[in-house]
This record gives sequence, structure tokens and C-alpha cells, in this order.
Amino acid sequence: MGGGEAGDMLLEAQRSLPFLFSNMRIMSTLGVVSGSSGRGLCHFDMEGYAQLAKLMGPVVEQDNYGLDAAKVFTAPNLRRAFFTSVGRTEITLEFDQPMGWKVECAAWFLLDGVEAPITGGRAEGNALTLQLGAPSEAKSIAYVSGRNWDGLSDKLVYGTNGVAALAFSGVPIEAGK
Repeated sequence: MGGGEAGDMLLEAQRSLPFLFSNMRIMSTLGVVSGSSGRGLCHFDMEGYAQLAKLMGPVVEQDNYGLDAAKVFTAPNLRRAFFTSVGRTEITLEFDQPMGWKVECAAWFLLDGVEAPITGGRAEGNALTLQLGAPSEAKSIAYVSGRNWDGLSDKLVYGTNGVAALAFSGVPIEAGK
């Protein structure tokens, strides 16, 4: 898709599918690394596809063989985003499972298509709260734009299950909780 806006829109459409089809679950390919470059871009070598199989194995076992249904094996998927401070200097991202955070993740967030001025963040359960360096009037948030994706997994947001969160694009930011 050229790594631009069309690619981001495709990723957003794929991410949204489980909200439309109740029996569908999707897995992130973000975080899968391949070959000597240690990058995970569009296609993978045998090692990369083996990593994908390791990620998908428990999901298939859960669906087909009754593997512990209480455990989450899928990729974290954003449910909604909203401002949580009166001054609009905090945005909370609510996911479908418990999340982790590290400051390096800030590099992948965009507000209205521009790099977000994130100064910090924290994860609490299913919520990831981003602190902004300045008040924002942003209407949408994105995570991992194709135009900037370098294939490296060290700056990604992960769920506590160790799976990288799904990319998202153009998600509306609600006014408040």
C-alpha cells in the first residue's frame, strides 16, 4: 500500500473487523522480527513466519481445543481514546486487555497526523494514559504510521501478554470520560 495514508487506512479497517464480526480475532504482525536486520516489515523469512505461528498457535488452540479461555492470547486492540484532563494534556487509550508502557513507545503516536508531543505515560490495567507536553485540540490519534514504520520492535506498545498492540489510524478522541 506504499506505506502512506492508504496503508494506514487499510490497517485501521483490519483492526476494526472484530468489532463487526463477533467470531473474528486478529493478530498483530508488529513485533515480529525477521532475518539478520532484526526488522519486521511487510514480508518475513522462515524465522519471522515461525514467530507468527508461535503467536497464532495459542489462539487456534483456544478456539478449537478449549485452551484456557480466561487467558488473552490476541493482540491488544484499542477500544476508544479520550481526553482525561481539563487542560487537554492527557489522553487515555482504553484497550481490550491489560497493557504495558515504556517511554520509547511515544515515538509512534500521531495526533491529527502529526507527531504527538508526548512527555510521559503510564499503564494501569487496560488503560494507557499519555501525558502531552502542551494542551491539544487534536481530533484523532494514530499509532504506527506506515510512512514512519522502520520495522523495529523495541519502541512498540505491548500488552502484558507480550503481544504488540495493533496499529490504528484516525481514531476519534472523545472530549472526556
